[in-house]
Amino acid sequence: MDWRDSHLNNNKELKERNSKIPTFLYAMPFSSKRIFLEETSLVARPGVPMDDIKERMVARLSHLGIKVKSIEEDEHCVIPMGGPLPVLPQRVVGIGGTAGMVHPSTGYMVARTLAAAPIVANGIVKYLGTERILLGSELSSEVWKDLWPIERRRQREFFCFGMDILLKLDLQATRRFFNAFFDLEPRYWHGFLSSRLFLPDLILFGLSLFAHANNTSRIEIMAKGTVPLVKMINNLVQDKD
Repeated sequence: MDWRDSHLNNNKELKERNSKIPTFLYAMPFSSKRIFLEETSLVARPGVPMDDIKERMVARLSHLGIKVKSIEEDEHCVIPMGGPLPVLPQRVVGIGGTAGMVHPSTGYMVARTLAAAPIVANGIVKYLGTERILLGSELSSEVWKDLWPIERRRQREFFCFGMDILLKLDLQATRRFFNAFFDLEPRYWHGFLSSRLFLPDLILFGLSLFAHANNTSRIEIMAKGTVPLVKMINNLVQDKD
């Protein structure tokens, strides 16, 4: 996650926009001459306009001395993050993005979806194989319950809490936040990114993140996270099986 903005030094207006709503570079090389590059924002409302992102990426690649000889594929992608879960239960069983499995703080979904696939399959087999075979709405209702048990709903509330903080961070605050994030024990940030931490461990994750943050970042987290924290606690209290 390359959050540097030195490539924008010659464009004051663009640098100012990036300072308020930062974007970063993903880079994944396939060979010495073939590479996947993606300029993207972590989370923003409203999203950063595509033309703005293109302008930032062109400036970054030029600054890095990267000459693009050909483009195999040009990806334009907007990932919905946060928001309400699907209406539960409902007749149609979803998985992945249609089931609200996009990580609200990161946009990641693959690990969560792969973990959910056996749950859906096993649930269908189980409920079709009971003495009183469940069909239609009854079957889908039970599968939805397996997909979104209270532990997963509580986990998602915490992720939305994290998203609400990230939405309010400018470039400098984002850098400070991720300095603390990646300074954590790997099990914490690995688990957070892959949706393998549940509420008790997420609370420890949050406390550890706060402890690793510098004083400026702590003040930013408290100032921008108090209202989202109250909102999360209220939602957790109201959500019952």
